[in-house]
Amino acid sequence: MRFALKSRQLAVACVLLGCSVVALAANRPAGYVTICTEGKTCSVAVSTNVAFGRADKFFYKVLTGSFVCNEVIFGGKVSGGVNECSVPASSSSSSAPSSSSSSKSSSSSSSSSSSSSSSVPSSSSSSSSSSSISSSVSSGGNAAGVNGFASLSRDGRNGTNGGAGGPTVVVSSFAALRDAIADNTPRIVQISGTINAEGGVKMINVGSNKSIHGIGATAKLVGFGLDVSGWTPAVRTANGNTECTPDKAANFNHVNNVIIRNITFDAYADDGVQVSCYSHHVWIDHNTFYPGTDGAADVKRGSDWVTISWNHFIGTDKTMLLGHDDANGPQDRGHLHATYHHNWLDRSISRHPRVRFGQAHVYNNYANQVQSYIVGLGDECDIFADGNYIDYVNVVGKSYGGTVFTWDATNYAVEVDDPIVQSGTAFNPRSYYSYTLDPGVNIPTIVSQSAGAGKIVP
Repeated sequence: MRFALKSRQLAVACVLLGCSVVALAANRPAGYVTICTEGKTCSVAVSTNVAFGRADKFFYKVLTGSFVCNEVIFGGKVSGGVNECSVPASSSSSSAPSSSSSSKSSSSSSSSSSSSSSSVPSSSSSSSSSSSISSSVSSGGNAAGVNGFASLSRDGRNGTNGGAGGPTVVVSSFAALRDAIADNTPRIVQISGTINAEGGVKMINVGSNKSIHGIGATAKLVGFGLDVSGWTPAVRTANGNTECTPDKAANFNHVNNVIIRNITFDAYADDGVQVSCYSHHVWIDHNTFYPGTDGAADVKRGSDWVTISWNHFIGTDKTMLLGHDDANGPQDRGHLHATYHHNWLDRSISRHPRVRFGQAHVYNNYANQVQSYIVGLGDECDIFADGNYIDYVNVVGKSYGGTVFTWDATNYAVEVDDPIVQSGTAFNPRSYYSYTLDPGVNIPTIVSQSAGAGKIVP
């Protein structure tokens, strides 16, 4: 296996250094199509990773709507010829004539952020309104950029669009954030600046139909995390202060349709983000996670239909857990479908993710200097990994009793201490949804430039 990895490295090196088999340099990455040339205005229908460059050198940026194909938008250009803007072959896009009003590119991307603010009820008066949940389900649909398991129509929910259709509120205090996300009414909640934990609270509950977005690059939660769960303190008390177990599943509303984006999580006293207790249709995207007490982004206890994408995990230990523990099969079997893509595992340690009982699709992630392992194979796991780039790791797949793991040939590994052991019998993600796989060799550039908070205008 080590020899096979080295051979792949040599093949790539041959391409880079100019062996006899090398093709001419391209003005778009492999698997991409040109949508317009330098100086022209082009557009993408949904949030898409756009490449700008020529001669096999590119700048990348995630964009939505119309934009000008130039160095101002992408932060640089490749000299020596005309640069091109290109997108993955399956992306929906169009080009438009060159326009002098190039500023439209930024205004179209940020239009959803300019909604007027409104007040929200305090958490003490919030209720689980079944009418608001039903209304959200009937309208349904996905927010721009959602793909993977969170995009599917399952469990009475048609995709994930968060607080779409609800008012926008801006919060800058712990109490205001707590109250704005507690109920189930559709709402777009924008976080301004740093919010610190108060009153020893480790996590605050998130209700259904919420888009929780950081403003700019400075939105930060310190000392606490977000608990996407209907198992609130009041529900727990009403159910005898027990854990969320299958026999209690009908006793409360299950949180669904939640988007968490563009936030930095630091020094959280429990998890950074926890999706728990039958919550479903959750999108965790473009956040930055520093180390905290427990997991950075965990999915457990019967939760389902989750996508975790474009996040930057810096030095985190228990990074992403899928499945509560080895004894939780009765609650977790048939649930725990999660997609992990384009995340930057930056000197993190383990659980990328660790999987029990669930189906995990792990694609196009970038791992550099991971200290322990990439994926943990727990009881009854089912893991498919493709298009990832590994720049040193001790173990790719570490066994914790599970065996079903496919490490597809599209993955690229620079250095792995132990051989990659796999069954090759995992599920096929394309049986659930379609997706565009970026070439593994391009992942370090694509992900390092675009993952994490402050890289998007939600």
